[in-house]
Amino acid sequence: MSNQENPEPPESISIRGYQREGDQWVQSEAKDTIAPSSGGESEKTISDIPNYHKQKIGATALFLVSFLIGDWWWDGSNGISALTHSGYSIANMPGSLIARYEFWTSQPGFNALDAMLITISWALWDISTVVFLWGFIYSWRRSDGGGAEHHNPDGNGIRFGKQSYIFLLYFSVALASMDILAFVVFEGLVGVIEWPFAFLEWHFWQLVAITAVIGLNPDYDLWERFNSLQSAKE
Repeated sequence: MSNQENPEPPESISIRGYQREGDQWVQSEAKDTIAPSSGGESEKTISDIPNYHKQKIGATALFLVSFLIGDWWWDGSNGISALTHSGYSIANMPGSLIARYEFWTSQPGFNALDAMLITISWALWDISTVVFLWGFIYSWRRSDGGGAEHHNPDGNGIRFGKQSYIFLLYFSVALASMDILAFVVFEGLVGVIEWPFAFLEWHFWQLVAITAVIGLNPDYDLWERFNSLQSAKE
């Protein structure tokens, strides 16, 4: 039968403007060939940019807004200023962690487990500025320095974006989980219902950054969903 002569293998991820070849993402020749202008140079409009690149640009922009104007050290310091504090904190580890643990174990009402949970939670927040910034920078890598078969800037952009998403997602889950446990240490199990409000008060801009991380995942075609919503409104 004619429909079965050249079956196309299913793709696990559908990304407009790209097709899967082995373990690499390459631009689709049929959709991404741009006609040259009269001057012999290619002209590229925003409609020619693959959806995932638009999505990643939006996610990075949202993170940068959070990083540049948000409070990342709970004293009014934005992300750039907080990098200094975060770097100093990392440079003093593990000595600072030991000192912090010993401080909390010496306080009335706190046992060794309480001290460990607080210490880990605060340590994660201390390094969060560096981790989020590094994660978004890594997502924009274009080459892994391998052989010729790895020099696929557009496909690598998708691959590194996915790796950054997974890394930052796991870090965000650990960050929130340890924050809840540390909150329970101070407020008790009954007081945990107030944790979401406390999190918004103290970590609003970090929550914005965590939201931006979702846009790094190529499995979610958020740009297409946005266009669909806009079309539905019209």
